Amino acid sequence: MKSSFNSRTATRVKDGRVQPKNRKRPTGHDGYVIDRESAGRGYQHVITKEDLRAFIEIIPEWYRFSERLERIVLARPSEDLDGMHEFFHREETGAIHLHAWSSDLWTEMSPSYFVEHQRILERLGVVHDRREENVICYFNLPQARAFTLLHVFLHELGHHFDRIHQKHRSSSKGEDYAEKFANERFDQLFPHYISAFGDPSRSSK
Repeated sequence: MKSSFNSRTATRVKDGRVQPKNRKRPTGHDGYVIDRESAGRGYQHVITKEDLRAFIEIIPEWYRFSERLERIVLARPSEDLDGMHEFFHREETGAIHLHAWSSDLWTEMSPSYFVEHQRILERLGVVHDRREENVICYFNLPQARAFTLLHVFLHELGHHFDRIHQKHRSSSKGEDYAEKFANERFDQLFPHYISAFGDPSRSSK
């Protein structure tokens, strides 16, 4: 999914000479945009553009991690994904997609996924119910917002940072790197998150 950008039509004049247009630098290298797709019936976005901007403000070295990030999309629902990183090979830029949630915010997790994220879920105060085949997590909106920003978004940002610093286009350090990136910054950012958004573990709505 790509954005349309207005192309520059006028050339620069320097020292009395018309300068050639730079057609080699993709516009995605000059900053990112935040887009929002319709969540659709039965789903909702758990964060807003304003939430995302406020969260970005508390991320140390954001300018470095977001290098060549073309867009962040509050995306339509995905059956299998909380978020996704997309890499555009020709432009060598990337995009992060944060998918809409089911309106009731109840989420089924595999036992392995729950165990991997149990520390974070408990820190956020998420109530859960273990069953034979899965674990049902009963998020409220502040908890869903916190999980999306403090884990899903940071995980995909880790993928982006990893991907743009690889010498070979087809290589990356993968899920382990992105998960470590997110987990380390969860602990670092959580106190600042509470100051900006409130403590999700103490929220009843």
